Amino acid sequence: MKTSSLPSIFVRADASASIGTGHVMRCIALGQAWQDKGGRVVFISHCESGKLQERIIGEGFDFIYIENPHPHSSDLDKTIETLSTIHHSPSTNDWLAVDGYHFDSMYQKKIKEAGYRLLWIDDYGHADHYYADIVLNQNISAEESFYSKRESYTRLLLGTRYVLLRREFRQWQGWQREIPDTAKKILVTLGGSDPESLTLKIVQALKQVDISGLEAKIVVGPSNPNLHTLQQEVSDNANLQIITNATNMPELM
Repeated sequence: MKTSSLPSIFVRADASASIGTGHVMRCIALGQAWQDKGGRVVFISHCESGKLQERIIGEGFDFIYIENPHPHSSDLDKTIETLSTIHHSPSTNDWLAVDGYHFDSMYQKKIKEAGYRLLWIDDYGHADHYYADIVLNQNISAEESFYSKRESYTRLLLGTRYVLLRREFRQWQGWQREIPDTAKKILVTLGGSDPESLTLKIVQALKQVDISGLEAKIVVGPSNPNLHTLQQEVSDNANLQIITNATNMPELM
């Protein structure tokens, strides 16, 4: 295994049909950035999608599966056990990054009490109290008031200057889009799962649009349970294309 003088980053994020894949995907961006510096990345995850697991491993990250995610008590036990097994004792250099709305204040507190440094990726201040060393909210709507109940040592990284972009997006910085008078190319993407089956409704609506030369690409995520239905729905329309396991999202966009 590759060694590095840099500390390791451990990532605790999940993906499923109910919560989607966004938490894992943006943590892949974090992992890539650290990997580019020469650091080691370990994902600890309840990831239900085999394809997404392959994506994580294909990035060169270690992957450890969590059977029962928080609030199940075994989650914290397994996570802390994994950290201690790798290092035998808390390392003052290594970080655990946690991303997910089902993780709460208690989860943060227990990780800190175990002696680990904690990066908490957040969107709207969903926890009652913040014990993390760093809270990262990359959204344009991020406000310090979301985190009024935090420890004195907690540092806030707020706003789009801290946005997590995967490598494939970073290389398109500065590209200028040509905008036609009438939109004829449409991209449909509702995340990795779409539990409400909204993609199907959008496809059915697009089939009623009467625009010459209309071309629609429909990206179906790895946790979407309705792939077969969607494929049947577009089978009679050559202008609608289903794309699965997309690896070129920036190009599609």
